[in-house]
Amino acid sequence: MDSSYQIFHRKQDIGKRISLLHREQPLSIGVVCLEKGEALARSIEHLIERYPYPLHVLMFEDQGRIQDLIKRFPSVTFIVFKLPTSLGVMGNVLANECYSTFFYLTRSDLRHQVDDFEGAIEILNRSDKPSVVTPVLTNRIGEKIPSIQIPLVRGNYIDPISFFPKEELSATLYPFLGVGLYERALFQRLRGFDDEIESDYWQTLDFGARSWLYGYPIYNTPLLRSTFFERQFVIEDRSDAVGMNRVHTRSLGVRQIGGKNYIRRVRRYQDNHLQEEMKRRLPLYKTDFHQLIEQWQVT
Repeated sequence: MDSSYQIFHRKQDIGKRISLLHREQPLSIGVVCLEKGEALARSIEHLIERYPYPLHVLMFEDQGRIQDLIKRFPSVTFIVFKLPTSLGVMGNVLANECYSTFFYLTRSDLRHQVDDFEGAIEILNRSDKPSVVTPVLTNRIGEKIPSIQIPLVRGNYIDPISFFPKEELSATLYPFLGVGLYERALFQRLRGFDDEIESDYWQTLDFGARSWLYGYPIYNTPLLRSTFFERQFVIEDRSDAVGMNRVHTRSLGVRQIGGKNYIRRVRRYQDNHLQEEMKRRLPLYKTDFHQLIEQWQVT
């Protein structure tokens, strides 16, 4: 998948640049752009007004006149991809380029209502080491979106069940649409999103499943809340896609029996190219997907 991109760094005064040179920022914001022109500019303005943190705008070349945007928003770093690319590629590039302890990945079609990042970071710093904390999401009329996912397998096909978020900390299988607060070092240790999967849904499901199976949970919290300000219905595209067998092989290709991990073949959805990876990563599995389903109610 082509991930060629250019970075246009934000402007800083020389004193601040020197002071930050050897110090990691605590938090960066990364926004995936889904609009063009003035609609995109309004989304950037909303983020600048709301957040004091470094802002990274992830976009394609044809979404705007880059030099005009740089001039209009000098405090913003623009990461501009030559061609349209997946959410996973954008998320990985953000993690490589933001140089902060944590990063919040969001979308330009969201407006942010509640952002208790300090509280959310406390969750990430818990002893069970969550890999990501996700926000409560609502539609344009304030209704909650069913963005909590519970693991389920039908035959040999992973098919999570969707539920509405609660007003309390809740486990969820993966970050819905990729939106969430991540610890950058852990995200990279987990190898981020798999850019050989050609679907945003399967990329996020793959990341979430690996997180849980390797012992890093994912939570949804009302400390973060955002609204799709122009959309009433928000639905993932769960259709079959290139690379989905990679998800099934990693998730269902290991069984744990008596505390020991064994590799098994996944009928119909096996990716034979992952054989060596599975052997190397077998010791990382703290549980298997079927045990995860059985234990979910007490997670």
